[in-house]
Parts: sequence; C-alpha cells; structure tokens
Amino acid sequence: MDHSLLKHYAQAYFSLAKEKNKIEVFHKDLNLISGVFKKNDEIIKFLSSPMVMKKDKDQLLENAFKKEVDIATLGFLQVLIKKKAIAYFDEMFKHFEHLYHEDQGILEGRVYTPFELSEATLHKLEEAFSEKYQKKVVFRVLIDKKVIAGMRVYIDDTLYDYSIDNKLNQVRNKLIVQD
Repeated sequence: MDHSLLKHYAQAYFSLAKEKNKIEVFHKDLNLISGVFKKNDEIIKFLSSPMVMKKDKDQLLENAFKKEVDIATLGFLQVLIKKKAIAYFDEMFKHFEHLYHEDQGILEGRVYTPFELSEATLHKLEEAFSEKYQKKVVFRVLIDKKVIAGMRVYIDDTLYDYSIDNKLNQVRNKLIVQD
C-alpha cells in the first residue's frame, strides 16, 4: 500500500470533518474504532480478507459501529475497505490525529524509553511539558532498548535527554576535559 495514499485518505476525512464542523466527533469516532481494532485484530483480518463478501463486511461494521459513530465515519470505513486500505487503519489514524493536533494547536512529542510508561506517568510528563510550552503537549511513547534507563523526549526539534547513558557521557566528558 502506498503510504502517501493513507495520508490523502486522512486529509480527505479531516477536510470533511472541518466542512461538517464535526472535527471533535470524527476524532472521537476514530479513537473508538482504533481501540476496538487494537483489542481485536481479528476484525481487521475479517475486513481485509478478499474471501469475505462485501455485504458481510458491511454487516459487521453496522453491527459494531452504527450506533456508536457518525454515519460519515461508517462511510469512510467502507471506502477504506473498498480501497483495500483498512489493514492500514492505524497508520491512517496517525495521519488524521496529526492533522487534528495541528488544528487544535497541540504540540506532538515523542518519548523514547526502554520500558512502557504507565498512563499516570505519561500524563504527568504531558502536564509538565504543557506547562513549559504554555500549550497542550501530547506524547507518543516509543520503546528503545538503546536508552539505558530514563528517557529521551523530543518536541519539535528539541531534545530533552533524561537518560542514564547521557548522564554517564557528561561525567566522562568532564573527566576527559580535566585531564
């Protein structure tokens, strides 16, 4: 699948959201769908399968989401199925979310750690950086085993390195300079 095409799908859906003045509604819809797909990846396999008839896919979508999401969102999912892009829903959603954050004035950052962060820790980190930047900051956590304890935080082009390996390098550099 051409990944730039997924970006176009996200942009088209976001444009529709703006046009209908339903940005929050569509964002909430995609969050809900993403959660369902993550909890049960069999749904994506079913919706992606060329062996499953279109009417069966449509029936699954209706049963799962008709009462939960906007009719335009349901139609968008059907387009993704028709275009054989539903398997890449998560990537398309990331593009949509980026557009949503830009529109809402939210900064996006990345946190690299050797371990998963708890929701509470992530929330505290987002609050601290939101205060620092005077605007809402949201982070995507990426596991990086090369980070020795601690974390590396990127916002825009700025790196905040709170890793142990960075602290050790600073000590090493001070010792080398003093020699």
